[in-house]
Amino acid sequence: MWTNLRALAVICFILPITTVIISYIVSVKLDLVPACIPNFEGCTSISRAGRNVPVKYFFKPIMFLYAFILFLFWHNLLEKLKSFKIEKKKIFWLAILSVLFLVLYIAFLGEGKIYVFFRKVGIYIYIFFTVITQFLVSNKLYFLKKKIIKIYNFKFIKINYFLTFFLVISGIILLPVLVIKIDNFPEIKNIISWNYFFLIQLYFLFFSLSFKKSNVR
Repeated sequence: MWTNLRALAVICFILPITTVIISYIVSVKLDLVPACIPNFEGCTSISRAGRNVPVKYFFKPIMFLYAFILFLFWHNLLEKLKSFKIEKKKIFWLAILSVLFLVLYIAFLGEGKIYVFFRKVGIYIYIFFTVITQFLVSNKLYFLKKKIIKIYNFKFIKINYFLTFFLVISGIILLPVLVIKIDNFPEIKNIISWNYFFLIQLYFLFFSLSFKKSNVR
């Protein structure tokens, strides 16, 4: 299973989303965070939903597992790109950096000034490198239609290409909103974070759907 690229992509989609949702629901039940629909109301952040005791004892180990599986996904995918004679060295290091900063974010998921600093650094740089890696891979595959058409369903390659392009552009536009203090509408940062997180994970779902063969290794 660990060498099956489709399986890895499915796990990369399902695991973090279900972990975040379960952590939020449990946190609400324990009165650790307010109840709302965070994607629309932004009553709490993803970090707050997962960093309180006892929820963090579930959230952190599962997210560390996700980081490991994410590494396996990028490693297997970039190895496969060799068959298309795609230069993968730069993309590989971007992917590795994204995983490392995800681990930093998870490790410093707690209370206190030093935790806040490294948590924010970790999550922002993780998102940056992840989105750039997703875009570069999608861009390479999008312009290799004739070579990959026998293996991939190009419809989903195309969807991922435009999805990652949107993530890059929207990330540039929304970055100032995330770093400045907004007194009149503080929930906007959480709303952006929840929805951006979901869109990033959608990449892995569409990638898993792009294979025409069931046993791709």
